Amino acid sequence: MNANKVLLVTLAAFYAVMWLGGIGHYALYGGPPQNAPWAAPLFLLLAGLIVLLTSGRKEWLPLCLAALLGFLSEVLGVRYDFIFSAYRYTDALSPHLLGVPLVMFSAWMTLVAYVRQMLLSLRLPRWVEILCAALWMTAIDLVIDPLAANQLGYWRWTEAGWYYGVPWHNFAGWFVVSALIFLFIRRTETVNIWARYVGLTIVAFFTAIALAYRILPVAGIGLFLCLIHFAILQTSHRIARKRL
Repeated sequence: MNANKVLLVTLAAFYAVMWLGGIGHYALYGGPPQNAPWAAPLFLLLAGLIVLLTSGRKEWLPLCLAALLGFLSEVLGVRYDFIFSAYRYTDALSPHLLGVPLVMFSAWMTLVAYVRQMLLSLRLPRWVEILCAALWMTAIDLVIDPLAANQLGYWRWTEAGWYYGVPWHNFAGWFVVSALIFLFIRRTETVNIWARYVGLTIVAFFTAIALAYRILPVAGIGLFLCLIHFAILQTSHRIARKRL
């Protein structure tokens, strides 16, 4: 194997261990490990590195632009209390830049790459693709935020909202920011299986945590998103067979 493949296998192995270990810890002990504050930032960083390493160089610019736009929206949200409603990050995802964890670059890039890849095979009209992408990103946020802002303690809302403490304004912000990101970055033409399954593991991870905490509505949304993932893949495989 060449150096890139060795690096990819190494990163994937570490990521798989952390994914399984994280879910196992929640299942056995009902919470995150208390003596490993580095685990959550490293987990998200590994996800982003795998996506970037497996993407062609032509994809680096749109992915980095997506990461930058997502991060800047978080900076505006934290500093000026709009876009996502008023909130503040804790030290759980340190280090920070301008009040936002640096690893959020990786988180935004990973989710955007995932949704972008999943919509690739559907060949939707551009405006429909942007709308679907924004809705998908917002649906993922419905799974992540109730846990990240409560049990995991990644950030705290200034005022609690109606959805497990999350304000509705946050989801409106996620939809608008996601739509703008997909408006600014071009449609990908290159299939990246790694990006598809890393994104799926993120959704599955938070779904499993929701099940561990018995937050069944959140877990139900996560399971539904996983089913959509496999339904789209099945559809794309049928389309590919017909073309052959």
